[in-house]
Amino acid sequence: MSWKHSILIQLLAILVIAPMAVRADNAAAVWGLIARIAPGHVQDFLVETIPASPGENAFEVDSAHGKIVLRGDGALSQAVALNWYLKHVAFVDVSWYADDAVRLPARLPLPQASIRKATKANIRFFMNYCTFGYTMPFWHWREWERAIDWMALNGINLPLAQSGNEYIWQKVWRQYGLTDEQIRAFFTGPAHLPWNRMANIDKWDGPLPQSYIDGQHSLEKQILARERSLGMTPVLCAFAGHVPEALRHIHPEMKISRIPGNWSGFSPEYGTWFLDPLDPQFAQIALKFLQEQEEEYGKSNYYGTDPFNEINPPSWEASYLRDVAKSIYDGMARLSPNAVWLQMAWTFAGDRKHWTDERLSAMIRAVPNGHMILIDYACENQELYRSTRAFYGAPFIWSYLGNFGGNTYVVGPIQKINERLTDAMNNPELPNFAGVGATLEGLNNPVVYEMLFERIWDGSHLDLQTWVRDEARSRAGGPDANVEKAWDIMREKVLVDNVDPTGGHGVIFQERYPSLRGEANTRLSSEFPYNNADLLRAWSFFLKAGPEARQSPAYERDLVDVTRQALGNIGLIVRSQMAAAYERKDVTAFQNSSNEFMELGRDLDEFLGTRTEFMLGPWIEGAKSWAADKSEEQYYEQNARTILTVWGGSKLTDYAGRQWNGLMRDYYLPRWQELIDGKLTELKGGEQVNRQAFMQQCRDLDWKFARAGGGDYAMQARGNPVAMSSGLFRKYASLGPSTSSDATAHHIQ
Repeated sequence: MSWKHSILIQLLAILVIAPMAVRADNAAAVWGLIARIAPGHVQDFLVETIPASPGENAFEVDSAHGKIVLRGDGALSQAVALNWYLKHVAFVDVSWYADDAVRLPARLPLPQASIRKATKANIRFFMNYCTFGYTMPFWHWREWERAIDWMALNGINLPLAQSGNEYIWQKVWRQYGLTDEQIRAFFTGPAHLPWNRMANIDKWDGPLPQSYIDGQHSLEKQILARERSLGMTPVLCAFAGHVPEALRHIHPEMKISRIPGNWSGFSPEYGTWFLDPLDPQFAQIALKFLQEQEEEYGKSNYYGTDPFNEINPPSWEASYLRDVAKSIYDGMARLSPNAVWLQMAWTFAGDRKHWTDERLSAMIRAVPNGHMILIDYACENQELYRSTRAFYGAPFIWSYLGNFGGNTYVVGPIQKINERLTDAMNNPELPNFAGVGATLEGLNNPVVYEMLFERIWDGSHLDLQTWVRDEARSRAGGPDANVEKAWDIMREKVLVDNVDPTGGHGVIFQERYPSLRGEANTRLSSEFPYNNADLLRAWSFFLKAGPEARQSPAYERDLVDVTRQALGNIGLIVRSQMAAAYERKDVTAFQNSSNEFMELGRDLDEFLGTRTEFMLGPWIEGAKSWAADKSEEQYYEQNARTILTVWGGSKLTDYAGRQWNGLMRDYYLPRWQELIDGKLTELKGGEQVNRQAFMQQCRDLDWKFARAGGGDYAMQARGNPVAMSSGLFRKYASLGPSTSSDATAHHIQ
């Protein structure tokens, strides 16, 4: 038997030995989903169970007796059938944003033909450890419920589950003699917990309030119950060796060592500690954690843990790395003999110099074949499976990342994703291709992710142009030639392949240390890999949408997204005008262009307030809502501000930068005002700007904002986004590159 056939059999065995809950038909959960998404229309549907071919999931959409029939081989397949019907028949988009209402026609149309689709991608993974810090740290059930519904509609069956982790560790560390004060001091602040969980930092912005530990514990139970009811198998946590420093003082007999290096510029006091995998207590701690976790959150055969993410192991010896992997997996297998370990390949992709074939294969092969699944984390940038002999035969997930830090930026190499995923799906040399994933860090550019998860149901080939047209119709609430044209431009000209997702993305207003030329010491590049004239053309077509589209939350979101990106790009042109005036020593021209630049920034800030997902107010109030009392509110607000701005480590300022109402006005623009004031003083004969002093001023402003409180930050969206976008187009589009005649020929209302 060839190794290819052997791996295929082992992959099928994973699905038999540790069956995905997608195979369980939970009718009540599907009816509940229909009731939430289509209230008042439950009676319009029939839900039926059908068989699928071995190794596949399948769904059908049909009509019978005047009703819409949704069929699937399990709850998730039936949910995908609902989503397919809504998108392709009723022209309804269901957003992952809880604030977006689902806008249904008064009478739901019947499907005109029966369709059946199937997929062999049995694993559909969703989320990233970092998403729990950049997007979800302050969510409540309202936000989670919509996100889980979106996951079900898009067929996700393997969601990462990280909330409530600290509650379990608190129970474990108490058993080893640590006080609650020591345990809470080991944890970071709420938004920074992913990097504590991944052993990057301890203690930063701690101690973690008990209110958060207990609240997340209760929330996690709700999350897991709903995910399981819909046929998902949540990926729970496991022990990888990271321990509190206090443990080494209480138990000096344990072999605990400092993990080398200072992650991302954090000072040594925030460094992390690692228990040797050969220490007898390693297995005991692993088992205690999994037992406590199972008692609180139920059983799982799927565990996610990553021992050396962006950090150096205590030893690079292949034998040592093999022992680490074996000990971690054995800890899982002692409680769950059929355990499957999900390991993110991001750990290895960023440091191939150290993660040689010998070392990486030693780690992977220490785990029984088929019981470690590698998540190829950012395949739009680097398909690691191609340089690791397909992970030496271990199952892997092809994953699209798309954004880091939750950066708000119109980006998504949609053609590349389609082509690369199609190749992996159809490649007979990849029998260990196990499925698809999305490892996004922020909920941005939703169309690209919806394409990713719909792609796997469309056989060997996807006509991307046709798919985008149909997606445009669902986002517009029906056929709309202008919205379809706008999205066709986005597909062909804007969502292009030549973009590096590993670099930070922003607009010129977000520059770390503002300058009149170039980009100096910035985390967020304002360069864009397309012609801005094409984005302006798309903007103009969006603005010509019909009245039906203008009522659609998805259309509104797309219009705001394109408008804010176009305005940010135009900011580069205005900055160049400032620079030219300064270089000519033309005081009047410099004043005029700098006033225009700052006005553009303020207009952008105001416009962002038309959508709650682009607003600072809900983020801050969401953080404060976790406070047990008024005295804790300031702590939560500071943590929420810090993750978006200074972050903590010296290398991470603005890593999570985003264009948000309030943040633009009070965090980014003051830096520019400092520069403009200084340059104007120069032009008038005053002292020249001292660059080093100016950079220190910027750092002082950043920390002042991060540790401040208060501010007038709206909680509710304000203004009509279509009317405001139209006004901004008339005001600023002429400053950008000229658009083609067909985009501007019609009067924009």
